[in-house]
Amino acid sequence: MKATLRKVTWNKGQTESGVAYDYTRVFIEVPVYDASAKEFGYDTMQCEYGDESKHAELLHLRGQLPIEVDIDIVPVKKGSQVLQQVRSMRVIEQPPKTQGVRPAIENK
Repeated sequence: MKATLRKVTWNKGQTESGVAYDYTRVFIEVPVYDASAKEFGYDTMQCEYGDESKHAELLHLRGQLPIEVDIDIVPVKKGSQVLQQVRSMRVIEQPPKTQGVRPAIENK
């Protein structure tokens, strides 16, 4: 599916209680369900990309976000949680953009 990649985060370590963590996560923009009566627009969804070392594959995108991607995700169960696991993700070619410039929105 096509989505907008908004954020990449990674970490590795251990909590004070001894629980180990090791992850790379991506956050994509997804549309809110059209038939929703009490909200509209877009929200972000967290997806598991892999362990902390996988962030190296995405470092070339630093300074380019947000950017359009073609992403394949699948729900996976981890304990009692259902996570969205990235199976594949590729950048959709875009023309260069000017950072920090957004089109004006007219309110009539």
